[in-house]
Amino acid sequence: MNILIVDDEPRHLRGMAAMVQTMRPNARVLVAKDGEIALACIRSETPDVVLSDIQMPNMDGLALLKLVAEEGIRTKIVMVSAFNLFEFAQTAIRHGAYDYLLKPIDADKVEELLQRMESQLAAEKKERGESAELKQRLQLASTAYRSRLLHLWLSGDLSPEKREELADWAMLREVDAIMLTEINSRKSEADDLPALLQALTDQLEQAGSAFGQVCVFSLQSEPGQSIRIVTALRLRQPMAEMIGELRAAMSALTVLKHDGATLTHGIGVMSAAAEPDTRSGAHIPHLYRRAQTALAYTFHDEWRGIVNGSELSPLSEAVFRLDGEQLFEALQEPTMAAAETLCRTAFEMLAANGHADPKLMKDYAALTIMKIKSRTKDIVPPQLGSALTETAVSEIPVCSSSGALMELLLLRLSEVHRSLNVRKQGRNEQMLEKCLSWIQEHYQEDVTLEMAAERYHFNASYFSTLIKSRTGRSFSDHLMEARMRRAKELLGAGQLKIYEISEQCGYRDTKYFTRVFKRQVGVSPEAYKHMESKQSGSEGAP
Repeated sequence: MNILIVDDEPRHLRGMAAMVQTMRPNARVLVAKDGEIALACIRSETPDVVLSDIQMPNMDGLALLKLVAEEGIRTKIVMVSAFNLFEFAQTAIRHGAYDYLLKPIDADKVEELLQRMESQLAAEKKERGESAELKQRLQLASTAYRSRLLHLWLSGDLSPEKREELADWAMLREVDAIMLTEINSRKSEADDLPALLQALTDQLEQAGSAFGQVCVFSLQSEPGQSIRIVTALRLRQPMAEMIGELRAAMSALTVLKHDGATLTHGIGVMSAAAEPDTRSGAHIPHLYRRAQTALAYTFHDEWRGIVNGSELSPLSEAVFRLDGEQLFEALQEPTMAAAETLCRTAFEMLAANGHADPKLMKDYAALTIMKIKSRTKDIVPPQLGSALTETAVSEIPVCSSSGALMELLLLRLSEVHRSLNVRKQGRNEQMLEKCLSWIQEHYQEDVTLEMAAERYHFNASYFSTLIKSRTGRSFSDHLMEARMRRAKELLGAGQLKIYEISEQCGYRDTKYFTRVFKRQVGVSPEAYKHMESKQSGSEGAP
């Protein structure tokens, strides 16, 4: 495995490179001191893995991540930052980061990450090998071979010589719409699958004939893969005028429904201005890719199983507003109602009525789970933490619908909720709750751990340990969070000066307040105030 370490701080760069080399003696470890050097190295060496700092001169880590994604380089990039800012994680996920690590780097987390990446790289290598082997096997059976030719033709990978073997399917070159149907059914392993597929093919052909000339065929699939059927259409009318009728026709299909199966359909249509080259069929791969993309968006329950690619609107920017600390606080309430509302609201906004990339939905769900795991790592049983990781890494990526994704997310969060509420039982937890509320009410004052311990009749040392063990954070952490939360509110309001906000948040020294705020938030109070003012102005604009 080739691994590239990127960091502008020489000490961190050497330390990280030494750690990785120790963990993987046989790996080739490369280093780069900024994003520009790293990009050149990625282009020339194509490393399997990149561990990159975010804040660097010349080109920062997020800019590097974006350029690598735009160039289609398949290197897996892990972002590393000293700041636990959700905005950084959002941007990293949006541009395709594999993972997000916080400094100081935990060796166990790096080891776990490398193991996970090695497994995925091995699986991808195996898949490529199996694809090559499959191509050879397909030459042996005429029916399977024809199916493979059709698939290559749809994908745009069929050579001119091989196209002649499809000459008797001339109608296919004249189509202006392709519908890709996916079957999700337990019958995929049944002995009567060929008969069921034939019945479904017949139904699709009959239904499609109402909208124009039609040709239906199934694509070859391996055991365990989804089964897909292609319906190629030469439409009598524009799709926009018939989409309602087509939805109704697809919903009326009866094959496999007795088995609880579901059928999902993605449609790729020629744009109104396009003139298809029916002599060569060069437009076919474009239609097929549109159908594939549309099929992926049937993940959203809003589409009810059928998506016309022309109806999809690309999003300029994803909007995800789920504060991790607010969710953690909601999970400590007696019921799950508040936490569920927060999650449903945030993911409904992110979904944008079914126009958000399904992968983005899954990435944010996994990020939410991992943030809650990190926040509760010292206060829930280790086995629950392991279950959360398994959900984020293995279960969320294979969710078939937005409803299933939300159900899985809420199931895991409800387990965290139960665990947190069990720990809240007893006198100590009750006193701790009162103490945390007292901090929220008196953060403006010069409160101390000793004052709180005396107020609630605890030994100061024991009380400090109790707070840490029950909440995962120290007394000073809670006090600082209360002050920073209020500081953000006042800065966002934009009505007070920095020194006034400092005093209202319990800091008598404005310079010290500025240093603490920047360390915790990542930007100075003035910069934060400016950003909030700018955001409020843009949101209020017509």
